[in-house]
Amino acid sequence: MMNTLARLPGRHLSNRTLLMIFVAGLALSILGSVLIRLPSSSASVGFVVVCTIKTVPVPEFPRVLTTFAVEPVAVFLLAFAAGYYILLFRRVRRTPLKRQFPRWRALCYLTGIALVLVTVFGPFAAYDHTFLSIHMLQHFLLITIAPPLILAGAPLTLLLVSVGRKARGRYFYPVLHSRPFHAFTNPVVGLALFALVPTLWYVTPLFEWALTNEWLHYTGYSIFLFAGLHYWWPLIPANPTRWHLPYPVRLVYLLALVPIHAFLGSMFYQPERVIYPQLSAIPRAWGPGPLMDQQAAGAFMFIAGELIGLIALMIVAAQWATAEERSTLRKEAEARRRASTTS
Repeated sequence: MMNTLARLPGRHLSNRTLLMIFVAGLALSILGSVLIRLPSSSASVGFVVVCTIKTVPVPEFPRVLTTFAVEPVAVFLLAFAAGYYILLFRRVRRTPLKRQFPRWRALCYLTGIALVLVTVFGPFAAYDHTFLSIHMLQHFLLITIAPPLILAGAPLTLLLVSVGRKARGRYFYPVLHSRPFHAFTNPVVGLALFALVPTLWYVTPLFEWALTNEWLHYTGYSIFLFAGLHYWWPLIPANPTRWHLPYPVRLVYLLALVPIHAFLGSMFYQPERVIYPQLSAIPRAWGPGPLMDQQAAGAFMFIAGELIGLIALMIVAAQWATAEERSTLRKEAEARRRASTTS
C-alpha cells in the first residue's frame, strides 16, 4: 500500500515538507498568541471583534454574534489536523480502498472539527465566562455532538492505511495491541470519563477557577473533547478497537447519557440562588440575568441530553434490527444451500 500511495498524484508533499509546514505554522501561531495578548491588541473590523477571553467586551446585541475569542495555537492545530486529514483522504480515495472511505466520512470529520472551532473560538467562547447557558452548550457540543462526527470520519483508520505496512508494524501496532492501551480504551473507562468529567468540573471549584484562568479554561475544553471521543469510540464503526460491544450492551452503554444529563440539568435548574457568585459579578448589558441564565442552562442540559440519548438509542436499535435481519437471511441461504446439496 505504501508503494501505491507513493505513485499517487499529490505525493510531492513529503513527510519532511509537512513537518516544515507544521513547524512554521506552529511558530507563527505562537507569535500570534503572544501578540494578541499585548495591551490594546484586540482587533475590530466593522462589527467583527477578535480578542482573547480576557479582553472580551461587555455583551451587547448584536456585537455578541460577531465577537471571536481566539487562541492561535489551538486554532492552528485543529486546522492542520483538518488539512492533513484531507490530504490522506484524497490519497486513499485514489486506491482500491476508496470504498472504505466514502465522501460522507470526510464530511463528518470536517464538520466535527469545524464544530469544535466554532464552539471553542467563536462567539460562544467569547461569552462562555459570562453566561452559564453558553458554557453548558459548549461542553454539550464538545462531549456529545462533535466526537461522534469526528470518529465517523475514521481518522485513525485512515492514518493506519496511509502510513503503510512497515510503519504500521513498527510504530502503531505495538501500541494498539499493548495491554495498557487495551485497558485504557476499555468502554468502562470511557463511561467513567463521560460521567466524572462534567460532574467534577461543575461540582468542584474547577469551573470557577477556569473563569479567571485562561489556560485552565482551554484545558477544560480539551478534557471534555477527549472524554467524548473516548466514550463514543466503541460505538462508532470503522475505528480500530478490540472492544466490539454487542448490541444489547450498546443500548445499556448509551443509557448512561440519561442520568448524567438529568443530574446536571436538575443541579442548575432547581436551585433558587445563583450557584457561582462570580457569574453574578460580571457586568451584562444584554441577555438574561444570572439566575434565569442558570436555569436555562439546566433546562437545556436536561432536554438536549435526553433527546440525544433517545436518538442514539433509536439508531442502535435500528442497527440491531438490521443486523438480525441480515443474520437471518444468511442462515436461510445457508440452509437452502445445504438442502440443495443433500438432494
